[in-house]
Amino acid sequence: MSTARQRDRQRTEQQTGSRTGSQADTHKQADGLAHRSVSTFEVGAQSVANVAPSAVIAFAPASMAASAGNGAWFSFFLAMAAVLAIAYCICVFARRRAGVGSLYAFSRLSLGAPGSFVTGWALLIGAVCIGSGSLAGAGYYTARALDQIGIGVFTGVTGQILLDVLLAAVAMRLTIASVRTAARVASVLEVVSIVLIVVVLLPAFFKSGNVIDTDQLTLSGSTLDGVVFAVVLGVLGFVGFEGAASLGAEATDPYRAIPRSVMGSAVLAGVLYMFATYAQVAGFGGADALAKSSDPMDQLAEMSGLGFLKFFLHAGFAASFVAVVMACITVAARLLFGMANEGVMPARLGVAHPQHRTPSAAIWTISPFIAVPAVLVVGAGTAPLDATTYIDTIGVFGYMLSYTLVCLAAPLFVRRIGARGLLLTWGLGLIGAAAMVYVFYRNLWPVPEWPLNVLPYVFVGALVLGVIGFAALRIRNPEAAERAGTFADDLD
Repeated sequence: MSTARQRDRQRTEQQTGSRTGSQADTHKQADGLAHRSVSTFEVGAQSVANVAPSAVIAFAPASMAASAGNGAWFSFFLAMAAVLAIAYCICVFARRRAGVGSLYAFSRLSLGAPGSFVTGWALLIGAVCIGSGSLAGAGYYTARALDQIGIGVFTGVTGQILLDVLLAAVAMRLTIASVRTAARVASVLEVVSIVLIVVVLLPAFFKSGNVIDTDQLTLSGSTLDGVVFAVVLGVLGFVGFEGAASLGAEATDPYRAIPRSVMGSAVLAGVLYMFATYAQVAGFGGADALAKSSDPMDQLAEMSGLGFLKFFLHAGFAASFVAVVMACITVAARLLFGMANEGVMPARLGVAHPQHRTPSAAIWTISPFIAVPAVLVVGAGTAPLDATTYIDTIGVFGYMLSYTLVCLAAPLFVRRIGARGLLLTWGLGLIGAAAMVYVFYRNLWPVPEWPLNVLPYVFVGALVLGVIGFAALRIRNPEAAERAGTFADDLD
């Protein structure tokens, strides 16, 4: 590490109360990850895989149309605007700090060790639950794809559980083998799935005769309350867009690649969502017809004379969900790896694979936490996609809390370092935080039906357990607790 870099690290650590520069250097040399080996494309693939736009397109537009009507595409536009405000705040940090801890390491610079831990623990809950819910979705669509070719033995509960376990094992093995391989596989799976969706959507869209749909363009019949409520659903479709930040230690050019990936994945997902929603409403001949559809993409394939593609569609959706599982394992494992190297988590989780140079111990540890909830909920007789909804909802709360804290931390950081754009950062930070608070509120009121009504409290319970554990660490080992969020590099 250069003399200038050492001075910068020491200055940053003095301001944040973190470990000394020499201690940090020892950790960075011994952590064993494949530093500066992941290309810009592979970094971007991590964020895209985490969002899984094709999986969202499979069912979100119909839900959006049910409340926003012809304004469903506009609700996605507003959701994208809110997410881009959050993305800007994340990039404020990502241009200056890189590491395995993602938002956990970013918030440290403004919120100190306690705020950093809460951000990281919420992000960990989010990654684990989104990964688990996506695993249930992957099993469901895999079973449907196999059923299309006459292999129907996996459609029952036992078959679903077997597929979930098998797919979890595959995802775990790929993420251990190589971060580059995992990113490439995830990106290929997602790209293929998106291409299949576009192949089905375009014929239905053009055959509808509503390419210029004045009802949609003028938001005919939509109400403000309906459009705003649909924004809540729209925001959920972007969760995980910051996944690239978890590769800060391994990216070849993290201070450029990660901000570009974070912003790019949000824009890409938003454009895809708006197009897919607009095309589906047009293809069905109206928002009401789309809202009543239980399987929009299958119906559009039949309407377009492309029913033979349903196997590939289901396989594509399954692949998209598997990509999410892999991306979530990547995020969660690297978060645990960073915490372990700080002493916040057990040291054994900070051991990297000697050959693959991935956080294998953390991957082995976190994978069962991703697999077990999906297996238990599906095993209890819950429909797989309902299981996806329930488990994902808990995870979304985790992401929303971490996003809120980063949005509040960004302007504080800009003010502390005296950088330009303080007013802009405050404005966008408050917009992003307010959007997250509103989404959480709408999940509490009006009170949803069971079990959605208890899921916010399940999240709060999991969050409290982590906070209690951190409080105990501060009593038992205050030096280790104070290092929370410091396992990162800062730009010279």
